[in-house]
Amino acid sequence: MTRILYQFPLSHFAEKGRWLLDAKGLDYHIHNLHPGLHRFFLWPRTRVCTIPALNDRGHWVGDSTAIALYLDAQYPDRPSLLDAGSPWRGSQLAINILADRIGEKVRQLVMSHLIDTPIPVAMYFQDAPVSATRRRMAEATFRAAVKYLYKAHPRHIPATREALATLLDQADMLARSRHGDFIAGDTLSLADIALCSMIGPLLLPPGTPWSADALDSEEARHATTQISPDLLAVQQALRERPVGQYALHIYNHHRHANGNWRGQWHPSHSIQGL
Repeated sequence: MTRILYQFPLSHFAEKGRWLLDAKGLDYHIHNLHPGLHRFFLWPRTRVCTIPALNDRGHWVGDSTAIALYLDAQYPDRPSLLDAGSPWRGSQLAINILADRIGEKVRQLVMSHLIDTPIPVAMYFQDAPVSATRRRMAEATFRAAVKYLYKAHPRHIPATREALATLLDQADMLARSRHGDFIAGDTLSLADIALCSMIGPLLLPPGTPWSADALDSEEARHATTQISPDLLAVQQALRERPVGQYALHIYNHHRHANGNWRGQWHPSHSIQGL
């Protein structure tokens, strides 16, 4: 049986899951799920409705943090994601929680700015094997769901920016206090992977789903020229923060990605199959 990670290509939580597997040096395939319909596929298998989800040759694990804990327990001979028995372990878990909170605000802010542009649907649905009519229906449902679930609306932007800035101030303190490349310990850990992947959609590191060269369609590439100055200002400010500089360094020197983030669609996971 193969090892499969289920994802949305554009999700920073999916990037966290991919990075965990890459850091462990494990082979895996990626299957894409349709937003919304993914819940019907995942809940019976993981009792979790969020992505990523891992099927490790028949053993299902939902939630990126649970995947990290599972991988360390199942593959102790591979590089550790958490320092077992070390004083760093508690800090690594605490930073992971902070990173998830940052990730929620990053998602809300980015989607508030971009949900009505072609960029999110171009990346979430990319080459999904569905008819044009079903794709339009799915995209409309996706936009409505994102606006509702994540409060992704322009009126929420000021409060979201303020909340994100407060969380990033905490991350800046951690980035300043580190003694080497890594934020908690002497090797790459869950803390680094979580924090860097959660701010990825604002940093736009090369080779990730959020970089300019990741956009396939001319429509999506054109849409990037229409990104609001406010969002561009947030992106630039993050790159100048200590945590942004730390994360770019980690991406450049310690993100040994397989370049497989686009994943593949399987008929049973498509709109037609669900």
